[in-house]
Amino acid sequence: MKSVAAFAAAVIVSISCAACGPAHGASGSSVVRPATSASNAQDTDVPETLGAATAAAQANIDRFTAGDYAGVWEHMESDVRAGISQHDFVTFYETCKKPGPPISVRGLRLEAGEAIVVMKIQGVEKSRTMVYENGTWNMQATDDFASRLGTPLPQLIAEETAAGLCSR
Repeated sequence: MKSVAAFAAAVIVSISCAACGPAHGASGSSVVRPATSASNAQDTDVPETLGAATAAAQANIDRFTAGDYAGVWEHMESDVRAGISQHDFVTFYETCKKPGPPISVRGLRLEAGEAIVVMKIQGVEKSRTMVYENGTWNMQATDDFASRLGTPLPQLIAEETAAGLCSR
């Protein structure tokens, strides 16, 4: 099943990237980095294009709205994965966040190794950064969340609750 999902994701990325060009905000190049031997590198590389970054962001947001927080963690930038365990990330999100309505993502611009995407959440647009790491696009943490990486989970949940940010 996992290989079918990976194949389907690759097809979606391929289709969405085929339509990307300068008119859609992409750089016009389809740079593909060579495969790496890193343990977290995937079997195939993803193109370093705005279309691929946007597709990866949409896939990660879809995981979030489906409540697949373990899947979200797997597609966060390496600093996040190093700063909070998958178990703690999932526990935090299951405790403080709830899946919501679908969120749409559109690409805004491509920079060296980063892409800026815009998420539309109930009519409000928020930008997020995608970073290109080891041949894949991963979502960068918000500045607030990044500043709290390494905080013990009970403290993180208590701070979020005290600030009125726990929605469960």
